[in-house]
Parts: sequence; structure tokens; C-alpha cells
Amino acid sequence: DDDDASDDDDARAGSRRSPAGPAAAVVPRTGAFGSYGRSDGGMSVEDDEWATSARTWRALAPHLSAYIAKKVWAPFYYDGTAGIRMREAGFRRVVHTKDDFFKRVNDRAFVKSLAAVIDNPPYTGKGVKERVIAALVRADVPFCLLLPIGVLHAQFVRELLDADKVQTLIPRRCRVNKAGGREIPFKYLVWLCYKMELERDLVLMPDE
Repeated sequence: DDDDASDDDDARAGSRRSPAGPAAAVVPRTGAFGSYGRSDGGMSVEDDEWATSARTWRALAPHLSAYIAKKVWAPFYYDGTAGIRMREAGFRRVVHTKDDFFKRVNDRAFVKSLAAVIDNPPYTGKGVKERVIAALVRADVPFCLLLPIGVLHAQFVRELLDADKVQTLIPRRCRVNKAGGREIPFKYLVWLCYKMELERDLVLMPDE
């Protein structure tokens, strides 16, 4: 619990890019992304830059009641609002700072102080979802990530995760927004949970 000094550091502005580093202007649209991406089949870097709405965090919180008072990490920064909105939803100890995810996830003392990682990561870049999940598995930290529901069909999920420890929360829709923009409903998403030890393995979340 020695990292609490950084828990309130939400003021620094920033842009959430792929944690793998600067992305190409357009990446191929692959996998089951639902309604994401451009109509020409490509996906721009802008498609990764979304803030999760306050109502989406409020809808999630009751399903993660065991983590409300525990220290959790939301590592993907974008505009810095995730930590604020998570606290407003009831999560009391959120670490949300503008750091290099792949460096900090290897900080053993920091990761050991966490109860879980909870966030909406970027995932349009090639291999980003797999790299993020693999890093969390290596760090041996429970996680709950908002991802395209097609990830449940991915071979890498079957290879990286112990199926007995996988649980899913499936929202009817999630609302996101660009920095300062209006909320937009997205479908075909899933909160992929691993080692979270929730009461149920599959939850069809009610509409917001």
C-alpha cells in the first residue's frame, strides 16, 4: 500500500495511445470489433482514444463490490478522467497516472500492492490486446478489462488464461466519449475478468 501518494494524481492531461508505442495512422481492421472503426475497413489511432463514461463505471461497480475499498490500478490514461469517474462510481483507492504500462507492470512491489487492474485499454493496434493480457498474466495480478466481445474467440486467450479462472460481465451497451465530447453508446463489448473470484462466471448486465 505504499503507492497511495499517487492515487489522486488525475490532473495531468495526456492522450492515451497504444501502450506499444506510437501507432501508425491507420491499422488494419481485424477481429470482432463491433461497430468500431472506419467504414473503409481501416481503423485510425483515433478509434483507440475514448474515455469510459461515468454511467458505465457506475454500472460496473456493483458487480465488483469486493474491490470497492481495495487498491486498484487503471493504467490507461487518455484524458485522465477514468480515475475521477471510478471514484465517483464508488471505487475508493484508484491509481490512475500517466505511466508506461509495460514498464510499470514489471514493478513487482507496486503490482503486489494491488488487488486488481480495472480499465478500458486500447486495442486496435496489432497484437495490443494480447500483449496487455500477457503482461498482466506474467505479473500475476487479477484484472477486469473492457474489450471487444470477439476476444472470447481468440486463440491467445485460450493459450494465456486458465479457463477455470475466466469470468465475463457482458453489458448491453457501454457509453464512451472523446475528450470534451458527447457520449456515444458502443455494443459488442465484454468485461473480461481473470482471477477476480466473482460470485458468477457469466453475468448479463442490465441496460444502463
